Amino acid sequence: MFRRFGEVNLVAPTREGAIFLALLAGVLFGAVNTGNNLVYLVLALLLALLVVANLFAEWNLRGLRVERRLPSELHAGVAATGSFVLYNPRGRGAARQVRLAERGEGAARGWVERCAPGESAEVPAEFTFAERGVAVLGAVRVESVYPFGLVRRWRDVEVPGEVLVYPFPAGRSAPLAPHGDGDELASRGRTSESGEFAGLRPYRAGDPLRRVHWPTSARMGTPMVVVRVAQGADALVLRLEPGLSGERREEAVRRLAGRVERHLAAGDAVGLEADGERLPARSGATWRRRLLTTLALLERR
Repeated sequence: MFRRFGEVNLVAPTREGAIFLALLAGVLFGAVNTGNNLVYLVLALLLALLVVANLFAEWNLRGLRVERRLPSELHAGVAATGSFVLYNPRGRGAARQVRLAERGEGAARGWVERCAPGESAEVPAEFTFAERGVAVLGAVRVESVYPFGLVRRWRDVEVPGEVLVYPFPAGRSAPLAPHGDGDELASRGRTSESGEFAGLRPYRAGDPLRRVHWPTSARMGTPMVVVRVAQGADALVLRLEPGLSGERREEAVRRLAGRVERHLAAGDAVGLEADGERLPARSGATWRRRLLTTLALLERR
């Protein structure tokens, strides 16, 4: 949804603007003390330049609208590419040199060199969230130093929203416990090129092209690979050790997220036990999102 800016721009001089103001003050002091008409002419030109800069800067942001487009998937601590969209509904006058920046979580930045009247400009932005769970999004700062770089004008535009951040998938897990000890229960098996359909997953380097499911890939805009498993393929239940708190609990959640990613990519059926909730062992891209969502929403202790 597009949000229209408020009515008030905040203004501050840039470093170059501060130097310009110091020069202006010096010329003003010289004009008052000397009464020289040439100095007064220079003062008038400097003042005119300052007025023009402010008028152009105010017009540059007037009426603009902004939209945030988040990445399809986010993991804590990992930058993911989304975008900002700047829309200029004015009948005339392009918006130039506009900087967009998240004011709260996300830490995203974008730069629009020019947005023509009646058009929109989409620019990439890297979103990074420090912690798992539901992240609440707030304002986007829109600012510009156009036209001369002397003054900086900005607005903090409320673009409310929420996004789910998955845990960071920590590295390789410990080996499976064949008799159900530790935090994994497993029955061993193998993946298969021609076995039972178990779901889809994103394409990874080295996957054979014959396993790409083209209709789904076209619909989702990213290559998706068919996962098949033979009878007796791996089925495991990952367990979050009870009683953990603080950083030990968060590290355990990250390890489980890594195990979910690794085993599902290998074609295993994966379940989860955490905080009294039990999810059965299944596979596929939809089930992967269900498991990661459960991990992301676990209570912090």
